[in-house]
Amino acid sequence: MMKELIGLLFPPKCIFCSKIIDLKADIEICRDCYKLIPFVEQKSVIPFSVPGGLGCCDGVICACRYTGIVRDSLIKYKFYDKSGFCRAFARLIAEKIKNMAVYREFDVIVSVPLHKRREHMRGYNQSLLISRILSRELKLPEKSKILKRKKETHTQSLLPLDKRRSNLLGAFEVKHTDEIKDKTVLLVDDIMTTGITLNECSKVLKEAGAKKVIAAVVASGRDF
Repeated sequence: MMKELIGLLFPPKCIFCSKIIDLKADIEICRDCYKLIPFVEQKSVIPFSVPGGLGCCDGVICACRYTGIVRDSLIKYKFYDKSGFCRAFARLIAEKIKNMAVYREFDVIVSVPLHKRREHMRGYNQSLLISRILSRELKLPEKSKILKRKKETHTQSLLPLDKRRSNLLGAFEVKHTDEIKDKTVLLVDDIMTTGITLNECSKVLKEAGAKKVIAAVVASGRDF
């Protein structure tokens, strides 16, 4: 009843066009916009690699291509205080994972961390919000607290490719390694460009004892 009352007072809107949608809708995207989403056609985990060599991540699951309405909404979500978009983005990833054989392999979910100062400036960690919703959708424990960004780094997207890897060296650390020892981790982020951030997080998670790390992102500009 409380959920329905809140829905009547603040009706859900499509994250793409702001059209009011049905209270019982599974995802905050209207039917017309859903047809426009540039989904990545993927039936299994995509092998992971980073520029200059093989990656430490065991693969990636990508819901959409980083273009069109998805790109525009992710920019709003990340930089224009649209934190509520996390629900729709998490459910897009969940839809993808639930239709994959790898679904049953995951033990825990961890999100890519922001440095405390940047998270304070933004008001939230966009990847963590997605991770929390995804945890409920997939019925997996959310353990993002174990992965910390101990060094403030430059924004990856503003750096040339040859500087991105060195920018993140030593940036992450794992606390409470017993939480991931011998487990398969679903590593969550909003956008993947080169994959270097996901690779560095995967490296420290594996060094801390994770058996396998598979990344899941809302969108990527890479050609799969």
